Amino acid sequence: MARRRSAPDPALEDVVALTMELAAVPAPTGDEGGRADVVAALLSAAGLEVDQDAVGNVVARVRDTDRERPAVVVSAHLDTVFGSGVALAPRREGDRLHAPGIGDNTVAVAALVVLARELAAGVHPADTVLAATVGEEGLGDLRGAKHLLRTVPARAYVSLEGHLLDELVVGGIGSVRLRATYTGPGGHSWGDRDAPSAVHALLKAGAAALDAVPVGRHVNLGVVEGGTTVNAIAASASLLVDLRDEDEDRLEETARIVGAVLGRAPLGIVARVDRIGHRPAGRMDRDAPIVRAARSARADVGLRPGREDVGSTECNAAFPLGIPTVCLGLTRGADMHRESEWIAIEPISDGLAAVRALLRRLRD
Repeated sequence: MARRRSAPDPALEDVVALTMELAAVPAPTGDEGGRADVVAALLSAAGLEVDQDAVGNVVARVRDTDRERPAVVVSAHLDTVFGSGVALAPRREGDRLHAPGIGDNTVAVAALVVLARELAAGVHPADTVLAATVGEEGLGDLRGAKHLLRTVPARAYVSLEGHLLDELVVGGIGSVRLRATYTGPGGHSWGDRDAPSAVHALLKAGAAALDAVPVGRHVNLGVVEGGTTVNAIAASASLLVDLRDEDEDRLEETARIVGAVLGRAPLGIVARVDRIGHRPAGRMDRDAPIVRAARSARADVGLRPGREDVGSTECNAAFPLGIPTVCLGLTRGADMHRESEWIAIEPISDGLAAVRALLRRLRD
């Protein structure tokens, strides 16, 4: 828990107001443009040079800085898991903010805007680049973070999340996503009863894949679709599979095993397996300078040591590039990925202070 502050952070109400404003703008993965436009306008109004890159990230920096000089890159993802049909209606009740996506990751984007205002005022080192990114959730495949780190030279990368104030994410759980599709002739369930079924092929292949994976490996058959009606032989079926592991080599081995099994099909059925996503696994050394700086930053602002853990965050994009990285949280809350999601207001002061302290440490 954090120490009790003698006075609230003067930027706290700004973060709250920005969070409420942004939480009312839909930002489903793959359709973040509306929220990106709002954030771009806020960052530009702060006095920074703002660009929207080829994939839709909003990137801000001090005007006339050297774009080739490696920077400390700080990001927060724009997208939420909720589709455009979900009612947002953010509300404040006592010491809590409520809305779908309020903590994952709207409050972190709001904090990014406050950091932008401070960067423009010279509070943070000029070689800091701020980015509101796209494609973090679901099948977004870290599209924004991957593109950002390929196009902006980075000497360190800090990812901001809303709910993780008591954690320090220093490693990434890797994931591979596969889509298996099966097609066949279809037909009447009785009149064409000798015809092969795409659904039968899918169910058998899915079960076989689970049996083929070594004990202890993570495989989730997440979405199964197929067929048209109860009395028709299915002409098509598809399966979405999520594989996860802390070890990248083991993850790739599991993906090869599962992909090979799913690719086998009975006579008359065509099977296709596509790799539709990959979050690389990795972990920072516990004595890495950025990890030590993050620990010290928490101590600087009176926070107890965070639980150092692995997670699935934008930091995953940095590991294969060898960029030092950590993920910091802004506050506490509950019900991530549910419409009942909420966050606590008061701890935002501590989260924001820890981010500022880390930027100071990375400057020194």
